[in-house]
Amino acid sequence: MDRRNFFKIVSTVSGAVATNACGDKKPLIPLLVPENGIVLGEEQWHPAVCTECGAGCSTIARVMAGERVIERGEEKFRERIASIKKIEGNPLDPVSGGRLCARGQAALQSLYNPDRLRGPMRRNGTRGEAKFTAVSWDEALKSVADKLKAYSGDQILFLTNAPQGTRALTIQRFLEALKAPPARSCGIGDFALERKAAETVFGWRGVPVYDLANAHYVLGVGADFLGGWLSPVYYSRQFGEFRQGRGGVRGHLVQAESRMSLTAASADEWLPVRPGSEPHLIVALSRMLLDEKPAGQLPDAVAQSIRTADLAALIRTCGIEEKRLRGIAHELGTSEAPLVIAGASVVQSNSFEALAAAHYLNALLGARGVLPPQPEPPSAPASGNVLEAMKRAKVLFLDGENPAYVLRAAQSLGALDLIVSFGSFLDDSAAYADVLLPAHHALESEAAVVPLGLGGVAVTQPFVRPLYDTRPIGQILGQLGVAFEAVNVKDYVAPMLPADQTWENVGRQGGYWKQNSGEAKVTAKELKWSEPVFAGKPEEFPLHFQPYLSLQFHDGRGANLPWMQELPDPVSSAMWGLPVEIDPKTAEKLKIATGDWVRVESGSGHLEAPAYVHPAALPGVVSMPIGEGHTHYGRYASGRGANPLAIVSPVWDGAAGEFAFGATRVRVAKLERKPALIQFSPQDREQGPWGER
Repeated sequence: MDRRNFFKIVSTVSGAVATNACGDKKPLIPLLVPENGIVLGEEQWHPAVCTECGAGCSTIARVMAGERVIERGEEKFRERIASIKKIEGNPLDPVSGGRLCARGQAALQSLYNPDRLRGPMRRNGTRGEAKFTAVSWDEALKSVADKLKAYSGDQILFLTNAPQGTRALTIQRFLEALKAPPARSCGIGDFALERKAAETVFGWRGVPVYDLANAHYVLGVGADFLGGWLSPVYYSRQFGEFRQGRGGVRGHLVQAESRMSLTAASADEWLPVRPGSEPHLIVALSRMLLDEKPAGQLPDAVAQSIRTADLAALIRTCGIEEKRLRGIAHELGTSEAPLVIAGASVVQSNSFEALAAAHYLNALLGARGVLPPQPEPPSAPASGNVLEAMKRAKVLFLDGENPAYVLRAAQSLGALDLIVSFGSFLDDSAAYADVLLPAHHALESEAAVVPLGLGGVAVTQPFVRPLYDTRPIGQILGQLGVAFEAVNVKDYVAPMLPADQTWENVGRQGGYWKQNSGEAKVTAKELKWSEPVFAGKPEEFPLHFQPYLSLQFHDGRGANLPWMQELPDPVSSAMWGLPVEIDPKTAEKLKIATGDWVRVESGSGHLEAPAYVHPAALPGVVSMPIGEGHTHYGRYASGRGANPLAIVSPVWDGAAGEFAFGATRVRVAKLERKPALIQFSPQDREQGPWGER
């Protein structure tokens, strides 16, 4: 199907009718809605929006006739419905470009997951037991509305992972009507530090966009942009152009990280920097560049700070030899199109300083590949120290966030007067809720989502009937006794459109997009860097511990999808469980082999998991992907694996106040248990008993 004909579609809401089941002798009663809008064997394609992460990819959904079993009284019937069979990237979307990551493909399994909540429920056990009874919407809404009247201001806390768009703005209006503070996020995978650094150095609101496709020489620092950082689909496409999309120009990538990430494995060179030494590396390179070229756009105070820095001390801290750093600095400085892409895939106590230093380094290089983001509206969820906010709160609303899993906040949850969850699943935090008010799934809703950093908006309108007794989030909030106006997609998008665009065309295409443009001009005038802070004494806990956003589960929200459980981990090829990554020297010292069970202990707790001896792991650094270890999250995730965040100490970034989940020291011990690690490929495909090939 070509692009022109592809978007000659009309979104329709399908009807449904009961049909005879093969071999079923019970009489079937026709449903009240007549069959229309969908024909057996024919397919329809409808624009949608992926919300599995905050990137804001526009997608297209393939819809065909399907069936489900329903109950009427004590009898079962087959009901014909419009069923989504496949999701792909929208070819008109500059973010996805017609591509889609594995989590986006697996969104189907969250829509049709057997553990989805069917309707409102009320707790009938103690908090944390996950015992609930189904109730009517009227009863559930009235119970929340009656209790909510007694609270206002800081007593109300709303946690959401909603990306910028109609949902976030609806939540903002609801909270403003309650005179409550803005919504917050738990701080894992929300890129708050990237936003803070861009605002501090360039005065931008939002996450910068890096023009990777047109760069010639790129230095990546701490940003696993091909893995779990920011928008892997967008930057993977950009990386393809960077490598082989420009004829005779092949981009050169140097990646500086403290673990061998997907991006580091794809780079021409990997700089294995010590955890927390990223700002020292960047300042050292800046100092070497200033020795060879003018200060460019750097403010005088910043240039002076770099010139007077102790270069030898910086080099010792980051652990990379001086000769190698000087070579990279020279190549950056002489490249026709240099670019530094910095991020906090693993947040340390000084990650904000590293990101700010990287912006100054880009300014020194001319800042040609750093584009301003689309300005974010004030409805963006804040992060910061959510645990402190929970101590002040009496009422907690949960919209996709899971503080019991991410922040070990079970005790804080137990102390609240009222907890309401709008999620589609009974997860670790929803188990503590008093009332469950499940909202429509993203594929059943209307929504407008602003792509992360990029200009424009992706939109979707309902094209299938909701499977269960759920409701739109705006309708739910509007029935809690609070007077406010929910946001609809058309009113949100129409003011953004230029004269040559109509709402009808945008709805048919699945969005409206525009190129980011503008210059990066430095507005700040100081540069600071500090030594990293780690929880735990080195003599007691000799190893650094690095949890990181996994390709399969992101921050844990994808663990209840069997496709994601079956997807081999890119590092260890593990399936249905994630291991602890240990370097060969540490493994040899402790007599640990791949598959052995180990105990990883910090000052805040311990976990037990199988080990994977990673040949490229940095000595003294233990890493583990985030995602497993849920107490409650359906049949596919509950009680499976270990949660690395459960042993992370509460350390916060000193400059920006964000959760530094990479700032914990641990010790590791081998356990005398039968080895257990399911791997898709137990042996490395490039090297094995036969040698290398």
